[in-house]
Amino acid sequence: MPMFFTTKQINPSLTLLSDNYTTIRDEFNNVRDELEYTNWNGNNEYSSIKKSPYDGWKVAPLYAKGVGIHKDNAAKMPTLLKLCLKAGIVQRCGISVLEPNKNIDWHIDTDPTYKDKIIVRGLWGLDINPQDQEVCEIHLKNKKETFANNRFHLFWGRSLHHVYNTLSTPRYCLCFDNLVTIP
Repeated sequence: MPMFFTTKQINPSLTLLSDNYTTIRDEFNNVRDELEYTNWNGNNEYSSIKKSPYDGWKVAPLYAKGVGIHKDNAAKMPTLLKLCLKAGIVQRCGISVLEPNKNIDWHIDTDPTYKDKIIVRGLWGLDINPQDQEVCEIHLKNKKETFANNRFHLFWGRSLHHVYNTLSTPRYCLCFDNLVTIP
């Protein structure tokens, strides 16, 4: 299923985030250097991976089903936490950062599989500042989308994908999972 989805297809309530983009971005920018960054993997655990699977990528977790709320990070971003939960993001959620000029090679995420549902990965541009001709793009087989502030990118993590990045500043995105019935 190498395709991008729309918010309408996956979770129309995500407009709660886009409608409050400026407030959320400002809240994040005020605390981003204070957040605890770590790794996560398909089973939602934050501590089982000691080294990031992708050079230059890390996550400041907010919460994950079965693990709970990351109290330190969530306390620093109460508006984001409240709006994510209100929007129905219940699987897991965090802020992912990709360092300047770092790419993520082609891969398939090892998300859990279900009989009649899939985990749709969401990336929402929080602080992305391209200069001149710089870009950060997510590629799925024959499709690509360019990261931008307040833009959603929704795809099945088990699709072959990679991130191409020429940005000279870090790319910050809200990274989250939605468990949805197979469309």
